[in-house]
Amino acid sequence: MDLDKLDRMIKNEENWDEFIEFLNSINEDDLKIIGKYDLYKISFYAWYVLAEWGRLSPKLEKCLDRAEHILIDSFKIATEKYSNDEAYLWFYGYLISVFPEHFLSIYSDYLKAENAGKQMINVASSMKYPLATIFNERVLEKDILKSGKEDLENIFDKNTEVYDYFITMIELIESENKK
Repeated sequence: MDLDKLDRMIKNEENWDEFIEFLNSINEDDLKIIGKYDLYKISFYAWYVLAEWGRLSPKLEKCLDRAEHILIDSFKIATEKYSNDEAYLWFYGYLISVFPEHFLSIYSDYLKAENAGKQMINVASSMKYPLATIFNERVLEKDILKSGKEDLENIFDKNTEVYDYFITMIELIESENKK
């Protein structure tokens, strides 16, 4: 599974048919053997397609079910392996709390899903995880923001869509807090 290729396809919006083919080639066994951050990256891209498909390309509508299936499988595998990990708690907490409707097969109810996501972020925040603190409390303390950005670099390669997305979200939080 070439995750660099996946990132290029999303970032450059080159060939959506190739991207759809890539999604269709991912199976649960593939997800079980990849590393933690690669699992998070695939989860993000599946989530991102679900959240942004209309803006990205109408062609992606035909792979929404597949993207949701990958997202749920990745989440289940990550939960089994990493449920006490701060990055796991923040990352999936964020994905779930922002778009709970994509996790209804796990939580069965929109509010349960949303609250579960928020609770995951709260737990990671109580563990003093900078990214959870930033996204939970909307802080503007320079050391926490710097630490959060460094954590992003450790989790996701720079110049990837997932990294750029969360940097943009942090910058939005910074600008909102300065008002």
